[in-house]
Formats: sequence, structure tokens, C-alpha cells
Amino acid sequence: MKKNLLIVFIAVAAICFGFQAKAQNPTATSAPVTVNINLTDAISITLGADPTVNFNYTTAADYAASKTVTKANHFTVVSNKPYDLTVTAGGTFTPAGGPALNIVTVTVPAATANGGTPVANVPLSTTAAPLVNGSTASTGAIYTVDYTISNPASLLNLAGSTYSTTVTYTATQQ
Repeated sequence: MKKNLLIVFIAVAAICFGFQAKAQNPTATSAPVTVNINLTDAISITLGADPTVNFNYTTAADYAASKTVTKANHFTVVSNKPYDLTVTAGGTFTPAGGPALNIVTVTVPAATANGGTPVANVPLSTTAAPLVNGSTASTGAIYTVDYTISNPASLLNLAGSTYSTTVTYTATQQ
């Protein structure tokens, strides 16, 4: 009897372990999903930490030679498309009773033109003038600007004072 029970037990165990439970394969389904990337043309200019440009004429030697003030990291342009840069002065440097002083020029060195073509020695004027043409799209193109007074002779005979104007840089997408 023990032998028969043992045989039955082994047979039942073999039957139980011989079957493998398998998950039923449900019918596969899918659903399409639309993914959109909505783009809007975007462009901005952000000034650097110290945007003020100061030409200091404190000695006689200062009036005898050209001066350049270099503003590294002067402004940053973000644009999703190629763009051009222009520069405009808010007004001329005009001493009381004197002639307009359009003696400051600006230049973006080629190394910081962000793939564009810089225009050298652009005189500050109340009319917008091209500064860089064809800059490439960028998430943060940093520009250096050189401000130059190449001939300070027109500063002679002026009263000691501060002559100012506001300069505006404009980036326009192509």
C-alpha cells in the first residue's frame, strides 16, 4: 500500500510539475499619439553687467591720440533664425551752442560676430546703421563691441563736461 501511495504521489507530482502556467496572450492594441512642436520666431538682446561706455580725457596726451574702449560681453543675442544687427544713437553729442559731435565709431570684432559679417567703424548716428550682417541663429551669441574716437581734435575748445547719448542695438531676423 505504501508503494502504491508513493507511486500515486509521484504521478500526481509529475503531472502538477509537468504543466507550465502560461499567461494568455491578449490581443495587442495601439493608439496613435500626436506630438507637436509649435515654434514662434523669437529674438532678444540682453545687455551685459556693465553697459556704460566712458571715454575719459584727463591729460593733454589723451587729446593727442585715438582711444578705444572695448566692452567684452557687451550684449547677448538669442535668436532662432539668422539675424542682422544695427546700431542707432539716440542723439548726437552736442555741446551747448556747438556743432554735433559724431566722432564715436563702433565695431564688432570678427571673432565675436557669431558667423556674421561685421561692418568696421560704424559712426554713431541717429539713423540706424548696419553693424553685423548675417549672424547665425543662436541660443546665446555674446558680442564684444569696440567704441573708438579716432580723432579727438573736435573735442578741443569744449568746456569740461560730460557729453552723452544713448545707443540702441537692434537685432532683426532675416
